[in-house]
Amino acid sequence: MISHFCASLCHADTVFLSVLFHDQRPVGLYGNHTDDSQKASLELYLDVAYVLDPFYLLFRQKRGDQVLSLDDVAPDDFKQSEYYAKFFRDMALTDECGLMLHIEDDAALFFSMGTQAKGARADPARLKSAKPLISALVRRHWTRLTPANTDGSGRLSAQIHTAFRAFGTSVLSPREGDVLRMILQGHSSKSIAAHFNNSPETIKVHRKRIYTKLSVTSQGELLSLFLAALAKLPPNAEGDPLQFLDAG
Repeated sequence: MISHFCASLCHADTVFLSVLFHDQRPVGLYGNHTDDSQKASLELYLDVAYVLDPFYLLFRQKRGDQVLSLDDVAPDDFKQSEYYAKFFRDMALTDECGLMLHIEDDAALFFSMGTQAKGARADPARLKSAKPLISALVRRHWTRLTPANTDGSGRLSAQIHTAFRAFGTSVLSPREGDVLRMILQGHSSKSIAAHFNNSPETIKVHRKRIYTKLSVTSQGELLSLFLAALAKLPPNAEGDPLQFLDAG
């Protein structure tokens, strides 16, 4: 199977194949995960948490077929983020590399390969060499990728992205909202400061105000609040997702 071939090239222990869409949430096609907690984490990822995944954010930039390591795509503070701590801990991963194949303009197959041994790193070198062969094989089997949930019963990716941008806006200032989104994506105060041409001290003040206004005391609580709010989001909902969390 192509998925296991890709994993062997990277010296990886796990593999997860999904379809990424611009206007629908991702669809999982195959994974060799057997633990129930890992399966639950994958379901949460496919439902809402994918919007924080650096590989998914890269997909939306439409840069073509690529083989990349986690270090290639992640923000500077990603490995200290709660997203990394939660999902890599739950999946028992130490590193990840990915193969992105854009089958259509707005859809791609994504092979995610992970290592689990302590200190192990996923090596993308051989996968990069084999990419032309794998791409040809994949395109023989998948000439078209059909978005999931076309009957409208699923969560549209556009709605999730809108909710991500609206998260906390009922209590935060516009700049605090900008900082909040970068915190959730794994950027450090230094990285956020450079992006907005501010000092790290100013960003730390924003971070403190965000925590206070959202009644959280850590990045872990912030991530939990974000995921809980998006999980409660009704179809076609508008506005700050926090309102639906409070209503529930």
